[in-house]
Amino acid sequence: MERVCEYYGADLEDTVAFGDSMNGQQMLEYAGTAVAMGNSCQELKDLADIVCESVDEDGVYFEFKRMNLI
Repeated sequence: MERVCEYYGADLEDTVAFGDSMNGQQMLEYAGTAVAMGNSCQELKDLADIVCESVDEDGVYFEFKRMNLI
């Protein structure tokens, strides 16, 4: 995430990370906005800023719409 931000001249605080398992924990902790999928474990949900719908319910799509990113 840091390298991508450096490449594009973006601020880390403007990043959004989505995760649904604990292997994404560090990414969510590092991102400006952490989004846990509805199907993720409770520990990841507790860490996240936002919990969206599950993968099966198109959670990424609907959260992007709520964030006005699409």
